[in-house]
Amino acid sequence: MVQLAQIKQALRKHADAEKAAFIPRYFQAYAGGYGEGDQFLGIRVPDIRNVAKTYPLAIEELDELISSAFHEERFFALVVLCSHYQKSKTLSQQQQVIDFYLQHVQWVNNWDLVDCSAPKIVGPYIWQQQDKDLLERFAASDSMWQQRIAMVSCFYYIRQNDSQLTLSLAERFCTHYHPLMHKAVGWMLRELAKRNQHAVERFLQQHLNQLPRELLRYSIERFDEPLRKAYLSGDILK
Repeated sequence: MVQLAQIKQALRKHADAEKAAFIPRYFQAYAGGYGEGDQFLGIRVPDIRNVAKTYPLAIEELDELISSAFHEERFFALVVLCSHYQKSKTLSQQQQVIDFYLQHVQWVNNWDLVDCSAPKIVGPYIWQQQDKDLLERFAASDSMWQQRIAMVSCFYYIRQNDSQLTLSLAERFCTHYHPLMHKAVGWMLRELAKRNQHAVERFLQQHLNQLPRELLRYSIERFDEPLRKAYLSGDILK
């Protein structure tokens, strides 16, 4: 408990009141926003990561931080948890990390919390264990955050030169109701295009008339300018 108090104190040394006042708007923590009710200390991500390196807590010591009312403390817990997974050498150690993640997934409840953890924990675990049931559990959830976990987990698959999971989930979520999912799908397609642009182009041309504009913009961000313009204007289908 002394160490936990030290960690909270160490984090608060980097707190910025001005930043704490601005961040809730950035993460839509206002009434009706996707992050409604979240609280912030105003700590920069590099500072959180540096504190995490100084205090590498055991997994069982992360309960209070990952369920904290403060966003940055939850982020801290996830950074430490990612480190545990990356350092794990046995299936038992990996299972301990994923079990903890699943038990506390309700607190992975904003896009940065998803994005800092899903590609480093969920993606590798599903790939290594071929646990498609777990992937479906996330993808079929009523929680937009868990759906985003499924989508962003594809980052690991992309790095293994596996295109199929990204394309199948992109098809599943490309007409999602929420802009944050449009961005997630577009982001993964953009990353996939770095390795397999032809596969992404086939997908875009097949679904172009139904794609949200933001999703399309993210997907083609790294395309050559003439090709980008052709997609944005719809000329690619003419």
